[in-house]
Amino acid sequence: MQRRRDLGQAIVQLRKEHDLSQERLALEAGIDRSYMGRIERGERSVSYDKLWAVCDALHISLAELILKAESVRRGVKIESRD
Repeated sequence: MQRRRDLGQAIVQLRKEHDLSQERLALEAGIDRSYMGRIERGERSVSYDKLWAVCDALHISLAELILKAESVRRGVKIESRD
């Protein structure tokens, strides 16, 4: 459960760094906005395909998302490379 929360927090941070609303990110990723909210809160597991869709919408690699989630877990701030 904690890893889901870390991943969700990483998505929130990246979304905000890219100046996107939750609704816009969900639209760009082809995910229902309420489902995106549950992902961001760590309430839902997310499939590999959905992770790729989120990464594509954020214009980042899956590796960058995982690195961001690891940084959340460790409490280290890592900025995305725009």
